[in-house]
Amino acid sequence: MKLWASTVVWALALVLAVTCACSSKSGAAPSPEKPQPAARARPASTGAAVEGTTAAFEAGSAEHGKALVGEFQCNRCHAGTGLAAPKLDQDCVGCHEQIATDKFQASAGKLAKWKPHVMPYRDVPSLGELGARLRPSWVMGYLLHPHDLRPGLAQTMPRLQLTPEQARDIATYLTSSGTPAAPNVAVPTEAVNVAHGKELLSQRGCVGCHQITGAGLAGPPKNDPVLRTLGLAPDLRFARQRSEPGVLVRWLLDPAKLKHDAAMPKLGLSEADARDLAAFLSFGELEAPPPRARFERLPVLTRHVGFDEVNEQVFAVTCRHCHTNPDLADGDGGPGNTGGFGFKPRKIDFSSYQGIQSGGVDAKGERVSLFAPTSEGLPRLVAALVARAREDAGQESDEVRGMPLGLPPLSGEQIQLVESWVAQGRPL
Repeated sequence: MKLWASTVVWALALVLAVTCACSSKSGAAPSPEKPQPAARARPASTGAAVEGTTAAFEAGSAEHGKALVGEFQCNRCHAGTGLAAPKLDQDCVGCHEQIATDKFQASAGKLAKWKPHVMPYRDVPSLGELGARLRPSWVMGYLLHPHDLRPGLAQTMPRLQLTPEQARDIATYLTSSGTPAAPNVAVPTEAVNVAHGKELLSQRGCVGCHQITGAGLAGPPKNDPVLRTLGLAPDLRFARQRSEPGVLVRWLLDPAKLKHDAAMPKLGLSEADARDLAAFLSFGELEAPPPRARFERLPVLTRHVGFDEVNEQVFAVTCRHCHTNPDLADGDGGPGNTGGFGFKPRKIDFSSYQGIQSGGVDAKGERVSLFAPTSEGLPRLVAALVARAREDAGQESDEVRGMPLGLPPLSGEQIQLVESWVAQGRPL
């Protein structure tokens, strides 16, 4: 088993378990910031702004989309891609599952140490039979601008380096599987049906699994390890964007007819109730979601911050999972070093002080520093951590991709620690 996929996989899970939403320390004024570079708010197709259906979709090349699914290694996390399952050393979810079930080849002591940290990161949705359920236009938009679709999961879809054309072709391929459910089923828009549909969300227990942001209904309990499958339940706020109203009716009547491995149970609804539920999910009035707090950097620390502290608190438990020395990891330094998930090898190595100082390579293969300033004036390493916190609040940067990719942002205190270490000259 390669080192980064075994010894280091627990480190990824560890940082996931301890990271949280970023906030300013109470009573401490943030350090002055230069004006932020223009950040793009996520478009309406992701559900972050205007509600409604997505735009018309012009199909791309399904054949090219399948090739891209392989290039971006979607099968490392998802079943249902149409590709063979990866070997365990590149099977992110499978590795976590083996650790969680004591099947991973490691000592009992290591398994006991890793297990608590991987437990929340064992579930991702299958991509099979998407064409029976989802609008291709929504899939394309989600690939380009991922958002927190499943609030019960700690991880989110990572923001990959996809062009609109690539996202279109992948969406075309993924939605080519599955038999479309009759989208022409009539769904009433009358207020009485919409109101009854909202009542049914509570009466039939939908809110026991699903959050429905803006509906004014209590959602499911959070972070309940007993209710593992709840993590896959999407926020139903986005149902109107993801699926046609008639498809929602068919899904509510019998999910397994649209997706053979559906976690959603058959509820025994009458067709009339299914139509009313679909009416609310498609047309019911929803309040705007509460705005997320803008990320504010904490002031640089005045006390001494050495490498050992930063390494223990951040680098060894976050960055090293994807950026490590391939000579120490059986030839695979992770996606951020030797490449993966569609990213070219950047040779960024967080396994040692010397490796971090050596930087990485750019698209031209030229060596670049991790501490070179961005247009905002932040060292690039710090900027990547800040960018992830901003992405979590709905702002994307064209210049810097947020890190850790697809995982919760680091806490304000963790970012403060890294920035302080850099500001102090990166002492040992």
